[in-house]
Parts: sequence; C-alpha cells; structure tokens
Amino acid sequence: MALVFEHQVGVRWRDTDALGHVNNAVYLTYLEEARDAFYLQALGDPIYVVVRVEIDFRAEIRHADRTARVAITVERLGTTSLTTREILRTAAGEVAAEARVITVRWDQDARAAIPFSEQQRGRLAEFSG
Repeated sequence: MALVFEHQVGVRWRDTDALGHVNNAVYLTYLEEARDAFYLQALGDPIYVVVRVEIDFRAEIRHADRTARVAITVERLGTTSLTTREILRTAAGEVAAEARVITVRWDQDARAAIPFSEQQRGRLAEFSG
C-alpha cells in the first residue's frame, strides 16, 4: 500500500476575501506549501517547477477553521516529471479541493529539467498507488 504524505497548513486572516472564505487562489498556495514539504521529505530539497495544475474546488475554507490539511500521493513518475494527486481538506475533514499537479525536477544553474536519480525514484515510488 502506498504512503500518503500529509501536511497541515495554517489559515491566515489575509487568506480570506470579501465573502469571508479563503480565496480560491490561496488554495494553490496551500497546495504549494504541502508540495514543498513533500519534496523536502521525499527528496531532500524542494527544487522543482510547476508545469500544470488542474484543480476542482469542492468546499469553502473559512478563517475560523484555523487549519487545513493536504494529502499528497504520486500518480505518475516520469524521467524528469512528477504527477501528484493533492487533496485539500478543511479542519473538519471535508474535501475543499482536489488537484492534479505536474512538476519537473529543476537544475537552477542550468535552468533546465533534470532526471530523478534512482534513489529519488525509489523514494517517490513509496508514495505511488
């Protein structure tokens, strides 16, 4: 059975909009915070670029929730790319958003995609369903 990476994010007052709930753009920030933590734990660094995001919004998150939780699993591992399924839940556990995100491992100096090492591939495989 695949591991599921989970990460809690804080809901800040500034995240809310005039309707009193977290603005939809901030959902992407929550997912990014969790993805950075996932990359750090799984690979030792969060050096990647996002090349595609698909997101379905399911429920609102309010400031009163104080926290939200993101669960991440690996859907597909390519040579340089990683596709993850990311689920954002309210503090009560309701699904607030479901996302599919494609990232590419990145070399900052060369400004180019780089392949995952065999060790990295093994670690990421643990999160694959």
